[in-house]
Amino acid sequence: MGMKMTYSSLNSVLQMARPHETRQLLGQWVRLARQRLGLTQPLLASKSGVPVTTLSRLEREGQGGVDTLLRVLQALGELDGFHAYIQELQRKASLPHDLADLKKSAPPRQRVRLRKLTGGSV
Repeated sequence: MGMKMTYSSLNSVLQMARPHETRQLLGQWVRLARQRLGLTQPLLASKSGVPVTTLSRLEREGQGGVDTLLRVLQALGELDGFHAYIQELQRKASLPHDLADLKKSAPPRQRVRLRKLTGGSV
């Protein structure tokens, strides 16, 4: 008798992160960083220019926009590290998927700007 593989069981076997769990972790990270610095929510909200209710929701549920997150991270002094992490992800994404593809791939195309010829002999 075979076991039917569902999304839930496959997900637990592969230990894939879910968006909800990742949002929760992000909120916890923000809260811990704030507490480590000894900041209250109202003080961090003031430093970041984010309403206290938005900051509270970000910490509690991980809910909020990208701009909100970036402003809070900047106020916490965490933006540079986050930026470096994103740059590394971007670098990895630009690499070939397989080393064999490296030989096949042509150099990236670059835009060429044509110059206008001015009146005069060349």
